[in-house]
Amino acid sequence: MEYPIWHLTTFGGGFWIAVIATLHVFVAQFAVGGGLFLVVTEKLAYKTESSELLDYVKKHSKFFLLLTMVFGGGSGVALWFCMALLSPEGTLVLVREFLFAWATEWVWFVGEVVALLIYYYYWEKMNRRDHLIIGWFYFIFAFLSLLTINGVVSFMLTPGQWVATRSFWDAIFNPTFWPALFFRTALCGMLAGLFGFVTAARIQDKSLRCKMVRFCGIWTLTGLALTVLSGYWYLNSLPPEQALLVAYKSHRVAFFMQVFKFTAPVLLFGGLFMAICAPRRVNFSSAMLLLVVALLFYGSFEFMREAGRKPYVVWGEVYSTNITVDQARKLYGESILQNSKWIPQDLREINDDNRLEAGSWLYQMQCGPCHSINGPMNDIVRRTSKYTTAGLDAFMSGMGRMNKYMPEFLGTEQERRALAEYIHSIGPGYNPALPEQKSAKIEPAAFKPNQEYVLMAWPLEGLRLIIDKDRTMSITDKGSVVRAQLLLRGDPPEVVTEDVKIVCKPQGMEETFEFSAEDGYFQSSPIEILPYTMNGYQPLPPVEVQAYDADGKLLASTTIVLPVSTRPGCNNCHGGGWNLPDQGAFSAQTAADIAAVHDRDNHTDFKKRLKNSEVIDCMSCHDGDLQLDLSTALHGFHAVYLRDTSNETCMMCHPQQSLRGMHLDAGLECINCHGEMGKHALALLQSEEDKPVAQKLIKLVTPPDLGGDELDPRKPWEQQPDCLTCHVEFGAPESDSAFGKWTEGKEGLFSNRKDEMDAVMCAACHNSPHAIFPAADERDNLRALQYMGEARPIGAAGTCTVCHEDAMGYPAHHPGMGLE
Repeated sequence: MEYPIWHLTTFGGGFWIAVIATLHVFVAQFAVGGGLFLVVTEKLAYKTESSELLDYVKKHSKFFLLLTMVFGGGSGVALWFCMALLSPEGTLVLVREFLFAWATEWVWFVGEVVALLIYYYYWEKMNRRDHLIIGWFYFIFAFLSLLTINGVVSFMLTPGQWVATRSFWDAIFNPTFWPALFFRTALCGMLAGLFGFVTAARIQDKSLRCKMVRFCGIWTLTGLALTVLSGYWYLNSLPPEQALLVAYKSHRVAFFMQVFKFTAPVLLFGGLFMAICAPRRVNFSSAMLLLVVALLFYGSFEFMREAGRKPYVVWGEVYSTNITVDQARKLYGESILQNSKWIPQDLREINDDNRLEAGSWLYQMQCGPCHSINGPMNDIVRRTSKYTTAGLDAFMSGMGRMNKYMPEFLGTEQERRALAEYIHSIGPGYNPALPEQKSAKIEPAAFKPNQEYVLMAWPLEGLRLIIDKDRTMSITDKGSVVRAQLLLRGDPPEVVTEDVKIVCKPQGMEETFEFSAEDGYFQSSPIEILPYTMNGYQPLPPVEVQAYDADGKLLASTTIVLPVSTRPGCNNCHGGGWNLPDQGAFSAQTAADIAAVHDRDNHTDFKKRLKNSEVIDCMSCHDGDLQLDLSTALHGFHAVYLRDTSNETCMMCHPQQSLRGMHLDAGLECINCHGEMGKHALALLQSEEDKPVAQKLIKLVTPPDLGGDELDPRKPWEQQPDCLTCHVEFGAPESDSAFGKWTEGKEGLFSNRKDEMDAVMCAACHNSPHAIFPAADERDNLRALQYMGEARPIGAAGTCTVCHEDAMGYPAHHPGMGLE
């Protein structure tokens, strides 16, 4: 924000820091342990009066000088250079808070340089005692340098009381100072032995080589044991929040955990083999191989340790995006392009012509410090290839809230969208959108004005989301349910519930489904049907419903459609495309990614079970008992990412067919009844707020504009927005929002409610939820067209004669029927 931006592509900032810092610190810690190794070995040479051993120490000191002073010093400068470019704000904090420490460290460093130069160049010019004293001076200066820098490095991870006191001593002696110091000291000893193997392997005298290999083995094995123990102490001394971050982020460092687990025993047995089993077989190649293993061992530990520092460069002070916590607080909801000093003037306002260029600058500011573009480390293209543009936008909306390892996106919604479009443009351009295919027109069944019976039938749900016949993951109960009422026409009509049989037969299926008699209506068993055939996608597949008397005589029939869809929008964020080309259906790849995310966040084993051909039944756990109800869990979790208030938020997951009724033509959307995503999820979560996971999600999804108002909680599928909230006394709508006014229980749901005579169900005249007559999709209107020749609620505008022999003069079923 305040400084120029280093534009990075293939090699992102994370790559340069990881490579340079790992190599530099690896050598710098050898510089400490190796200094002690030199003086101890020199002392051993004098004690044994071994000129061959003394010659080895001299040669080793040259190797030591070149590696630690030349490479170590140069890589240290490179590290500071990269730090200053990538995180000038973080570097500024370290310089400002540790000015005295850096000045002191420079004194130690100058002492190291002088002592090491004298030590190397005065082998033949100083007596033994004085030369050993110079060696000890070097080691003391090197260790003091380690002690000082250890305070700074551990401060970046655990600043502790410094956050409140801003005290230099609280910063240096932070919560992990001592375990980190012991860890690094033990590592110094181990590295001294490993580097000793490299030079010892070149000793020509076999007896001396064998002796020195064993000597180096003692250093290596002792240092390894202490490194592992102190490393365990180090990680366990992290504050709870950061310890959880390491554990939570372990899925992202799983590879490095495996590296750490495998390299430790390799070092152990390699050191034992070299020192005990075959010291004479040790050569330069095997010594270098073990040294590389040690680098992997150390690097993997550092990667895991750094996981606890995310999303900060300095914990609680400066984000990895080079923005301070105070700046982020002031910038929340503001334009970051307009508040950044080094952004080109023509990009401060986003328009259609500069969207991608503005997105590239946003990428460099908020992604580039850690991610690369098609690079070897933290490749953002590979990590985001499963997202659509909308999915990327949703992910960034919740970034830093659910997953704490990344900072929150700073900027406006327009800037966030521009960044999503840019990232999508540099990737493969994933887009699972399918062309909407319309089914052939269906003619309604014939209706004879003088027929004796009228059969009303409708689907129970407004839309049923299914995955497929060969599903790998189940998110709902199987099958769609149809309800029906048979009426004997007359004045008054009679609801028939005895001595009749109701059946239905989906078109294209041989199976017939028989209905069971319920409380004044009939209900089918679940019907498994898919919205596509060999000819392609067939939305709203038709079903013929028939009523027979006890003798098998057909009394009445009607044709309706079942609202089913295999096009949930999960692949907007979870990738995988579609299982059937040009038709849709949930893919196995999408299911696998969902399982992987669930495993990551909840420590389940779903991905493994999918590989074993098991079916993951979400409802088996998410039944509202011990775990959150499935609807609460899905909306509660995804509301963290889908914070936008428009209807497009709903359409990210739900198919376009979800709302097809007259409310769609009236200009209403999902949010008019169910509320904006955050509030919708919050109402569901509050009904289960006794569960810890609900309490966590409530904190994350509470909309900032909610204020002190409390929402009325509601139980999914048991409580829904009440129609009479808007249609007071069944009249014309007085409001365009039913959110927050729930039915008291299942009996009050529109799908279960009957008229004021407790005879005819509301859906018999108005159709199923989300497809209220007159519906936008012509197929939903088949029953209304059959009985009235026009799409409107049955009984409206003088059409009472569908069931009655004579037109009615008063609204018998409920007020406001519109009989005129």
